[in-house]
Amino acid sequence: MKKLVLAATIAAATLTALAPLSIAHADDRDDRRCGNVQLDKWMTEAQMRDRATGMGIEVRDIDIDDGCYEVSGRNRDGRSIEVKFNPETGEQVSIDSDD
Repeated sequence: MKKLVLAATIAAATLTALAPLSIAHADDRDDRRCGNVQLDKWMTEAQMRDRATGMGIEVRDIDIDDGCYEVSGRNRDGRSIEVKFNPETGEQVSIDSDD
């Protein structure tokens, strides 16, 4: 019985210690989705604005974050929205909005 309790305690401690690493790893994967695109291959800001507008986003601001274009604005429902795009392909990488 003591061996079972000891094994369970060790397993719980190990999982607790590794939890922050798995969260950081997930964030790293998000950053890598945009890759390490050379600046000469990036879409222009005007092209990015056109892409976002075509998706129904009223663009307020375009920034660069973690190697991605980050477009802030409002969606068709008027809610605030932030969308990250791959700077070379224009592919949507992530979206964050007011719910």
